[in-house]
Amino acid sequence: MTPDSVTIDSITRRICTLLVAIKSSYPQWLNDKYSHYEWESEKVLAQFRAKFKSKLSQTKDRDALVMEIMKVLHLFLVPSFFLSPEFAQLLADIRHYIHPMVTHPSMDGGICGNRSGGWGAPHPQIAILLLDAENLQLDVATEQFLTSICSYPIQIKVAFANWRSLGKKDLEFHGRGYELIHVPPGKDSADVKMATVGSSIFVHYPSAKEVFVCSSDGVMTHLCTTLQTHGLSVYLVRKQKKKITVLNTKTGNLINHSTLSTPSIPTPEEFIGQLQAIILQEQKATGNSWIKLERISQLFQQQYHITISKVVGEQLPGKKVRDVLSNYPDKLVINQPTAESGIYITVFNEGKEVKSAPESHIADYSQLSQSIASIAADLETALTLIVRDLTAKFKKTDIPITDVSSQFLKQYGISIKKTMEILELSDNFLELLESYANFRVTTIKGRYHVALVTEGKSAQKPPLENQVADSSQLPNTIKTEADLEQAITIILGNLTAESNQTNISIANVAAKFMKQYGKSITKTMKRLQLSGNFTKLLQSYSNFQLKPIYGVYHVALVTEGKSAQNNPLESQVVDYSQLPNSIETEADLETALTLIVRGLTAKSNETNISISNVDSQFMKRYRKSITETMKRLKLSGNFTKFLQSHANFQVTENHVRMRRL
Repeated sequence: MTPDSVTIDSITRRICTLLVAIKSSYPQWLNDKYSHYEWESEKVLAQFRAKFKSKLSQTKDRDALVMEIMKVLHLFLVPSFFLSPEFAQLLADIRHYIHPMVTHPSMDGGICGNRSGGWGAPHPQIAILLLDAENLQLDVATEQFLTSICSYPIQIKVAFANWRSLGKKDLEFHGRGYELIHVPPGKDSADVKMATVGSSIFVHYPSAKEVFVCSSDGVMTHLCTTLQTHGLSVYLVRKQKKKITVLNTKTGNLINHSTLSTPSIPTPEEFIGQLQAIILQEQKATGNSWIKLERISQLFQQQYHITISKVVGEQLPGKKVRDVLSNYPDKLVINQPTAESGIYITVFNEGKEVKSAPESHIADYSQLSQSIASIAADLETALTLIVRDLTAKFKKTDIPITDVSSQFLKQYGISIKKTMEILELSDNFLELLESYANFRVTTIKGRYHVALVTEGKSAQKPPLENQVADSSQLPNTIKTEADLEQAITIILGNLTAESNQTNISIANVAAKFMKQYGKSITKTMKRLQLSGNFTKLLQSYSNFQLKPIYGVYHVALVTEGKSAQNNPLESQVVDYSQLPNSIETEADLETALTLIVRGLTAKSNETNISISNVDSQFMKRYRKSITETMKRLKLSGNFTKFLQSHANFQVTENHVRMRRL
């Protein structure tokens, strides 16, 4: 059905109103190209309305209309807008314009709340399956497996492909209830179309609660993020060799499904022998005598395509894994230091002394998830950034600690409680917040809230307070490069004092500059005919010190007697954009490791970097350990030997450094 002129006019007026409001209250959401437009001017709005209505009038149906709207919004607005409540409200309004006969619900709960509440007559909550049929083929058995994972019935199934090139597959999928969308031949045509349609699927199916994104192509990560942002539970389905993997993008839980026949259950003797072989292999690879049961279970499932619990359940129904393993004291030795710690196992070697069992206070950092590896170095900083973002978002000083905990889970894919458990901190989140000087915890209407301490810091951190700059010294206009440097210095000094943080995100500096002068730093640099970008400009000044923190560039004022040039490690900013997108060759692996070691060197200001930290950073970026990658590339030896075999690395006692050639 072609959209009518009334619908198009309503949507156009709504978006014009939005752009005016953004210009007034959130100018940082506008792309630089459009930030200088006078959106309050009726002349500008009239020109925009005419062009926008012309584009929307050319759409042939509601699906195309929604896609065109999203395309225009992405052209004018930055990605952070699409994570805001304002975007959720806009989508709800657009949905109402497109479906005017449906009762428009209250917006109190945001877009997520609307789904559960229904539109007009209540709709049953459903799951949706999106399939890139060119990259991944699902049989009936795999579909049934996916059905067993989700909480709602899969009612909508859509497959994307160039069906002319797939023989009679279109008849097969149509017979299984799929809606078929044809794409022209060409690389990535199916997944691009799937990402485009999928990004607005929640507009057309407001009762959808879960979405399966089925594709072996890596570009689907953005689609998953978009859907998850709007409250849907997203499962990323991929095929790896002879198994299907299903990743819950919210919880990080990974489920494997073998496409082979169900593996046979080993006898008890075979089972114990298999465990012994796995433990011995892991002992050789890690140098640790005691191996966590969790790690053994993971390796067992990878090797035999069946879980330890499944084997134990078949052999001795009702028994726990530990109880069964304890029945073989002549083959396995089990230790659990405390009730809270994990179970450790080693192989019993007759006539040989078993090394001391692991103590409860030893954290197994080699098993840290990729999210924990990225924040373990400074949990306080991670929480500070979250509280600061929530404070700005809700325009409230005191933030419920439940909101902080939820945002932490959303951002890092792991709960704060689990993080504290892995890092062996206090098991009480409230006590953890109270232990940090940056936070003030209060009770409001029976709920605990946390706020950033911005006043009364007195003697604890005087260096930052002493950096308060006199804003009256800010240049009225930026006429020269010297004016620009002076303005940035004063703005950075004020942000340093306000936040009580030494390192300030360069995005915050740029936003403050734009608020002060009404022009972006990038445009100011162009007007002054300064080459390079803002990052390179900061690096060129001796009174600024630049370094990446969690992948984001931060800048600090160089205190008296200290210069970034005097500290080559801190001034060494590594461009992670040069990392290979995937590791296909030994040369790719060497390049990736070189950049990662350099980045960790610059971040930690240490010359020698722990090999385990390098492995964690690699896993964070490629979702595979270095050992797994080496096996896939058929490289012999272990990670340490790989580093030793390349001339630009120097290895000493489980640490690596870049060799000066």
